[in-house]
Amino acid sequence: MTCLYSYMQNNRVHPKQILIALHIDFEYKLEGKASMPARNYISAIERTLRVIAAFGGEDQISLAKLAERSGLVKSSVFRILYTLADLGYVMRDSRGLYSLTPRWAQIIRMRLPSENLVRCSAPLIAELHSRFHETVNLGVLDQGEVLYIHVLESPHAFRLAAHAGMRSPVHSTALGKCLLSGLSHEELEALVKDHPLNPRTRRTICDLARLERDLKRVRERGYAIDDGEDSSGARCVAAPITDSEGRVVAAVSISGPAIRVHRGRDKEMAAALKGVCARISRQLKYASNSAASGRS
Repeated sequence: MTCLYSYMQNNRVHPKQILIALHIDFEYKLEGKASMPARNYISAIERTLRVIAAFGGEDQISLAKLAERSGLVKSSVFRILYTLADLGYVMRDSRGLYSLTPRWAQIIRMRLPSENLVRCSAPLIAELHSRFHETVNLGVLDQGEVLYIHVLESPHAFRLAAHAGMRSPVHSTALGKCLLSGLSHEELEALVKDHPLNPRTRRTICDLARLERDLKRVRERGYAIDDGEDSSGARCVAAPITDSEGRVVAAVSISGPAIRVHRGRDKEMAAALKGVCARISRQLKYASNSAASGRS
């Protein structure tokens, strides 16, 4: 175990990051199960992965919450957790809360692609969180959806809840629009073909031509807005992060109830987000250049 902890410290691998990696494709694997021969499909593995994915990047979580998120009954979740604990992959503390152990690093044995992005972004995201006291999200485009890889929730009781590992549509969210703004017309058409522009609220953009006009505005002003398009009564402002080649690789957003994240604050929040994302982009470019120099 000492060697395992040493490995994780040296490579900055955290069980929470490993969980996000495991969570990334899980829902898509489930969607494709209907096409698999029934004799090859092992339901017990599906249920176990549902429980693992239900941790959602949290350090500690209750049995009830895991059951709720996984869609399984408590008794089944308990047996799965008991088995994982016996094998050393899960720990249960005196309060009955469960957490993943560093043993997951033995399975992954790699640096996660999002690790450098989260490391560069986390301090700056914390600055936004401290300034605006709203939920701040870091997301990437993954298989046609927004994948949240780092989240700081608002301290307000009335807030937009989110967690790392969560997914959202691209066309109805500010994060998603920023990520889409980096795609070509052909790439956008291909994405929409696989992920139809379904309505989330009466404000959702469900027409490709309208979406492209909105994305043009995103590119022109450098930020995107979700004005009740994904969830009624909620608003979100986001800005894109680019890599060393100027490609959009991620986005950061501030989200909250429309009563607090109102239109009168759009310019203030957009300016702060653009500044933070520009700083993250510079750090990513520096990290990329340093890595390239190290390899040469």
